Amino acid sequence: MNAALNDRVHALLLEQIARGSQLGTQVCAYLGGEKVVDTWAGQMGPNDPRPVGPDTLFSSFSTTKGVAATALHILADRGLLEYEQPVARYWEEFGQKGKERVTVAQAMSHQAGLHAMPMTPEGAAPLLEWENGLRYVAEGEPAWEPGTATGYHAITYGWIVGGIIEGASGRHIQEVLLEEIARPLGMENEMFIGIPDGLEERLATLQTAQEQQAASGEQGNARAAMFQLPPDHDFFRAMPPNLGWNFNDMRVRKACLPAANGHFTARALARMYGALANGGVVDGVRIISQERIALMSAIQTDAPDRVLMMPLPKSIGFFNGGQLAGQHGATGPRKTAFGHPGAGGSIAFADPEVGLAIAVTINKMQTTLQAEGPTFEICELIREELGVNR
Repeated sequence: MNAALNDRVHALLLEQIARGSQLGTQVCAYLGGEKVVDTWAGQMGPNDPRPVGPDTLFSSFSTTKGVAATALHILADRGLLEYEQPVARYWEEFGQKGKERVTVAQAMSHQAGLHAMPMTPEGAAPLLEWENGLRYVAEGEPAWEPGTATGYHAITYGWIVGGIIEGASGRHIQEVLLEEIARPLGMENEMFIGIPDGLEERLATLQTAQEQQAASGEQGNARAAMFQLPPDHDFFRAMPPNLGWNFNDMRVRKACLPAANGHFTARALARMYGALANGGVVDGVRIISQERIALMSAIQTDAPDRVLMMPLPKSIGFFNGGQLAGQHGATGPRKTAFGHPGAGGSIAFADPEVGLAIAVTINKMQTTLQAEGPTFEICELIREELGVNR
């Protein structure tokens, strides 16, 4: 542990809480396979004054996508799937309505045109059941010719990655997460996509004046309003403002939504990405081969995103770092860095060029798209103090 750095990060968390930009949070970071930051602060919810602890579980929204992607890449590393093969090779039901040739790489980099969700709570409610979600994607018709455009699959991504994993391995994504990532890393009680019974007392509660909007719209509806988007814009198709899912509700917490409802500690996320930033191994535990890291994080598209309305470098299931409009985000300045932010400000990523991994979990939702604000401050402080921000 880097005690001086840990103290500086903790002081920043306390400062953010004092000024009202944080409520409860955890931060963990690895450098060269060694833990250098592990701290937490604040309270578990707006009406839950219990202090956040190292094992508090935070709903981390789209940060879940990076964990789900890692599960898929581990299977690829085992020889169970190939990125350039059609999804339908592994998931036969997917191969209909113009999706017969969609590759795993295209589907995992938001190029399949399957971003649209039902626009009403009545239409979305059945999708909290796993098999219904798989069927929804398998029977979906692309909004564009797959591979010709990209648009953020905010929620449907979860059934895409889950369907591929299940078809290729014969195992549910929850089983793969447990057996290939969480248990080998000693984090089986700190990484969940759909929480089991018995963990209720460890759950942080999200703070937001509009929880339903935050859950369905990744806090981006302010951005949509800024651009005065029509109601049938791809932004709203991917993230309907009236989805009807409250991510503090136990029914939603217990559902398996690999795009959106992972519950993690920062320790667990940082340990996974700590391995990915260190050639696939941490503390003598290898979860993936060194050669796989560059393959899984290779940028597939950096075209303007039809949903998010900005160009974002995307690899196979991850968002990559680098500069946008002359400024890098929380993931940092290098395009080889990869991971995923989540609604409101959570993030976890690996930066293999410098061996760095950072994870931040939060419960006070910020109006951020790419973990701007408090999370960016935290990541910048860590990079600056370690001398890896250039």
